[in-house]
Amino acid sequence: MNILRFKTLISGFILAFLAFGCAPKPKLSPHDRTPENVLRCAQKNQIEFETFACLMDLKLKGKEAKFSGTIEFCYKHRDTFSFYPRTFFGMGEFKAKGEDDSLTIYFPKQNEFYRGSFSDFEKTGLWSWEISLGVLLEMILGRGGLIEENVRYAGNTEDLFLYKFEDENWVKEYWIDSRRCRLTKSRWRPKREREIYQIEYKNFTKRDHVEIPKVINIKSRTKDSARIKFLERKFNLPIPEKKFELKIPPDAVRVDFETSQR
Repeated sequence: MNILRFKTLISGFILAFLAFGCAPKPKLSPHDRTPENVLRCAQKNQIEFETFACLMDLKLKGKEAKFSGTIEFCYKHRDTFSFYPRTFFGMGEFKAKGEDDSLTIYFPKQNEFYRGSFSDFEKTGLWSWEISLGVLLEMILGRGGLIEENVRYAGNTEDLFLYKFEDENWVKEYWIDSRRCRLTKSRWRPKREREIYQIEYKNFTKRDHVEIPKVINIKSRTKDSARIKFLERKFNLPIPEKKFELKIPPDAVRVDFETSQR
């Protein structure tokens, strides 16, 4: 056997090994891919955490404004979180802190700050996109909604199973890959608004035997869009308290809906 043929055989063996030995295996066998089993498997295919920290590349596009930058985001149990753009000089354009439904944002260049609810903040000129900040945060935290009760099976297209959830506030639809038990896309519609959010989950990576998307794309009814690309993610590790501190100078000017609406 000459050397060239030997190399060819070895290369073929390696490719076959990669293709058949190391390729991702289905989560469920074809026999087990019932609507109940697929939903239960997808619900398990999520990471539970008390703390979460990440770096992400965030892009927001709308008719009125655009934003692109690296965001540092930190979260701890009881729905306390903070986020701000990462720059070579530190905090950058703003720093935000949230607790439950309250939000505080400080803008150092203008020496201004906002403090109030999410809904009031989105009415101000400080938020220039149709995509809700609350929905954006849900996507960052991986709250796809599959843990909701009353999720019902609504049909399938080839390997995608469709499930629906509805309560007094939302109608949500989920498309789950029945082979991999992972959420591939969803559509959220708030009942009190005309908005519709189309969400796609891409570039899955494995973490603690769970497949999580590295990229999440969101589009609104008005074609505003958001793209979240996770650069680093850490789950259930201690986060220094200073990450959640937000110091506002005594001479900073408070803005609200009336003063900041444009």
